[in-house]
Amino acid sequence: MKFLQLLLSLFLAFLLCAMPLIKAQDVPPIPTAAPTPPNGESGVPNGPPGPPAAPTTVQTPTISTYYPPYAGN
Repeated sequence: MKFLQLLLSLFLAFLLCAMPLIKAQDVPPIPTAAPTPPNGESGVPNGPPGPPAAPTTVQTPTISTYYPPYAGN
């Protein structure tokens, strides 16, 4: 019986300590403006130029990985 009371008291102490943490998670996020590139948007008149375009990726050839059987027929 003492063990059950100890568990109950520990559980209640945990709930009392955790309650402020649970309530702190209900804070709504602060709305912010959409992010822009660090050097401005591209195509905006009288603004700084946008970031350069990335080079295209070179296609790699497909390589056959067929190996004949080792045991021999």
